[in-house]
Amino acid sequence: MHPVMIVIPAAVLILGPSAWVNHLLKKHDKKELDLSVTAGKFAREVLDRQGLQRVKVESTDSGDHYDQQAKAVRLARSRFDRKSLTALTTTAHEVAHALQDASGYPPFVWRTHLAQVAQLAGQLGVIMLVTVPILSMATHRPLPFRALGTAVFGIMGTGLVAQLAALPSEFDASFNRAIPLLRESYVGEEKIGDARIILVACSMTYVAGSMISLLNFWPWFVRGALASPAMNQEGRGRQSASVKPARPRPARPRRAAGNRSAMEPIVRQLGKPLIRCWLQLRQSF
Repeated sequence: MHPVMIVIPAAVLILGPSAWVNHLLKKHDKKELDLSVTAGKFAREVLDRQGLQRVKVESTDSGDHYDQQAKAVRLARSRFDRKSLTALTTTAHEVAHALQDASGYPPFVWRTHLAQVAQLAGQLGVIMLVTVPILSMATHRPLPFRALGTAVFGIMGTGLVAQLAALPSEFDASFNRAIPLLRESYVGEEKIGDARIILVACSMTYVAGSMISLLNFWPWFVRGALASPAMNQEGRGRQSASVKPARPRPARPRRAAGNRSAMEPIVRQLGKPLIRCWLQLRQSF
């Protein structure tokens, strides 16, 4: 695959959604709404109304996010005391993650577990990338490229799975929870459409991030498939077909049904919400 085929789509995926999001956030952050509460007080009121007094609301310099371990909704300092539509919309999204955590929303739970697995796999992969060449030099043995490829495959593959697993909970937080919270609270119906556009733009950044990871991962997957023993054996069989007839391959045994049944809960809890939220995202345009 030519590098241009990866660089151009990646540049579009990075710059396009980011520029759109920055434009919308700045546009709707200039004007203060005629409200009696700021973004921080809005978050506190919604959490208290849902019986989540133990969840803290804090200002931070690291951007808007929900800290699951600390049970805290953290808002950027530049928005904590603001009454703009951008401040309230992003706050409603982070509060929605707190509601997902409190209710045990399955895609949010799977997202957390897979993120931990991806972090562990990344650490193990980095250790392999550092120690394998050193051991090869110390033992004067050839560099095991298969081990290095496995490390890279593990780092990129688990990271991609974790990013894809985050999409259902992000869509649910934006469209199934944040919009109703804004509608039921202080934002009038005339501003709900603008809030929805902000959430759509923010969702596109998560989709773009997943697609970028897929573009980074795809060449490794293609090269691994082309370099697999089965592909090499097939290529040698084609070259020698004119000299010697190829031997029929024995049929591969089918996998046990238990492997499929083990994956069914993951497919139901992650795949179906992703499809449902994607359909809702299309209807928002």
